[in-house]
Amino acid sequence: MKKYAQVQDIVGRLTDNKTFRTFFTLYLMAETTEERQMLNERFWKDAGVLPAVELQLLKAELTRCFLRLPEMAADLLGQAVVKAA
Repeated sequence: MKKYAQVQDIVGRLTDNKTFRTFFTLYLMAETTEERQMLNERFWKDAGVLPAVELQLLKAELTRCFLRLPEMAADLLGQAVVKAA
């Protein structure tokens, strides 16, 4: 349960988009590289049938998620330093 709670916290800070919250939760909870690869392939296969505008919005949200990662990483590093001190 602790891993799930941590994943939910990370995903919640990463995006408000329901699609990506679901995808990232499943992806981060997957236990093997093969599971992650299958999830990723299925996600983009499903996304490939979306209308062009929806696919563009999905890709834009993915970009926003990636742009949040450096700030989140810095925050986690700061928390780790405080706990280590």
